[in-house]
Amino acid sequence: MSDERPRPQFGAYASSDEQLARSGQAPQRHVSDPALVPRDMPPEDPATPRRPGQREPVGQGTLIDRVVTIAMMAFGLYSIIGGIRVYTDPYALAAAIGMDGLELSDAGALRTAGVVAIVVMLLGWAGTVWLLWRRHTRRKSMWWIALIAGVVFTFVGALIVAVAFAMDPAVLERFASMQGIELPE
Repeated sequence: MSDERPRPQFGAYASSDEQLARSGQAPQRHVSDPALVPRDMPPEDPATPRRPGQREPVGQGTLIDRVVTIAMMAFGLYSIIGGIRVYTDPYALAAAIGMDGLELSDAGALRTAGVVAIVVMLLGWAGTVWLLWRRHTRRKSMWWIALIAGVVFTFVGALIVAVAFAMDPAVLERFASMQGIELPE
């Protein structure tokens, strides 16, 4: 009895690594059976999808980013709410900049400009919260967006009130008299 086996054709008796090597592909170095991986271990490959409800651990940088962002947004909302009186009361604004006893020509228009400024700042704050929430869900840095939005919307709100306030003839006359300028009548 001879122990001759028929010659294998097309790599029939070759191992899977030998077949991959002969086909020009690199053999896999590590193949793990998903049934052998403990459930509390993170996945090996970053491309492997996570189980539902499984979250990444929060790093210290992410935690600091969240705390700073929330603090800035809370301060911004506090500033907007605290500025309602100054923005919507033109006489309080005149007193705040040192123009006590000023008789304004059109206080109603200045009050309207103050309300518009407050609404613009609140809409900017709400839009910033929405944008920050989207970046938070993608685990991206957020503090710089809160800072830039705070500067931009505070500037826009102050500009709305300042332009309306400076356009009032009584305020313009007071500014001119403070500088020693005579205005033509």
